[in-house]
Amino acid sequence: MKRTLKALTLGLALTASTAGAQTTVTFWTWYLSPKFDGYIKDTIAAFEKANPGIKVQWFDKQDSMVQDFIASVNLGSAPDVVNLNIDETQKAAQNGFLTAVNTLTSPATLRSTFYPQSLSNFTSGANTYAYPWYGWLNEGVLLYNPDLFKKAGLTRAPRTASEMLTYAKTIKDKTGAYAWVPALKDPNTASFLGYFYAEGLPVTDASGKAAFNTPAHATLLAQYVTLYRGGYLPEDAVRREAFQLATELYAQNRVAMIIGGPQALTRIKDTNPGLYAKTVVTQAPLGKAGVQTGGSMGLVIPKASRNSQAAAKLAAFFTNNANQLAFARVVPVVPTTKGAQTSTQFKTSGSDPVARATALVGASGRLINPGYRAPGNSDDLYKNFNDNIEAALLGKKTAQQALADAATYWNANLKK
Repeated sequence: MKRTLKALTLGLALTASTAGAQTTVTFWTWYLSPKFDGYIKDTIAAFEKANPGIKVQWFDKQDSMVQDFIASVNLGSAPDVVNLNIDETQKAAQNGFLTAVNTLTSPATLRSTFYPQSLSNFTSGANTYAYPWYGWLNEGVLLYNPDLFKKAGLTRAPRTASEMLTYAKTIKDKTGAYAWVPALKDPNTASFLGYFYAEGLPVTDASGKAAFNTPAHATLLAQYVTLYRGGYLPEDAVRREAFQLATELYAQNRVAMIIGGPQALTRIKDTNPGLYAKTVVTQAPLGKAGVQTGGSMGLVIPKASRNSQAAAKLAAFFTNNANQLAFARVVPVVPTTKGAQTSTQFKTSGSDPVARATALVGASGRLINPGYRAPGNSDDLYKNFNDNIEAALLGKKTAQQALADAATYWNANLKK
């Protein structure tokens, strides 16, 4: 009886000790709930099973993510793992908020796991500040409505960005539908800078100063101004996010093409299944530089985290090849892991439009490149740039004057 009591006492002590040693990691994601609750919760459960000493508390932030993150750092209550995009990661690193992940995971492991460009996107100076997570390509694939193409007398998709501009007039004149919705002034970014990069035109110089105030840049902008003012682009394109507007109008047979990731198809499938079934999926037309641009999400570890080692384990787990491929089976994102390039899930496409689109871009994570490095005060600079683009589109400024004014503001207010 004494031995039994002693064993029981020892067991209770060990249980209490184990419970007391458990680490809780707070994990913030950005706009993933409720649509992806199943994937996130299942992945957390798998992580906790593999790491019984760690418990994960998950919160999905949406509109207030960046503000909440900054406030949490200032209040000393920062989460342990945070989901940020490339721009926000760069700004947080420049402000000294983040731990370099190459101090938590060996650089060799990072290099063997992720594409070089994916790591570069989250690198500032000599350090990398995020575990690259899912990504997307801005050009991605081209989706088009074959009925509108036939009505316009077109027999193939455009093969270059300049051909897209020609198609804009042909399709609108012959069908009444818009050809596509270019990202003219998306909120919180400066989408037109991506067009410059895609056409091989510089965005900034080596010091970060604006390099987009040249006749060649103005000529490209003027082409879009002509289309917009001629009624060949949707009027709302200067007020609404291009992806949202494009998917809405495409499902209504009012837009003939969408350029972007396979994600658009998931919305079309819900709103117009008949059009979804006959949508043609093909390679996206590229600019003169022949490059894809794109973006990525990453998982960062704030310096204020009290559990940085456990946090690094969670971030590495979510971003490993197996879990990125699993996420790509739930939603057509582009994995940032090297292993995705040879994955069989991107080798076969079948007849389903989403499957065909995913097969075209799923193994292309190595191409994800924003095209330019966001400055420390990108929000201010992007807003001014976008305001000048809008002024040109509305005829309030010439294309050259709009870019000159944007460059002047950029160079006078740049914070590296």
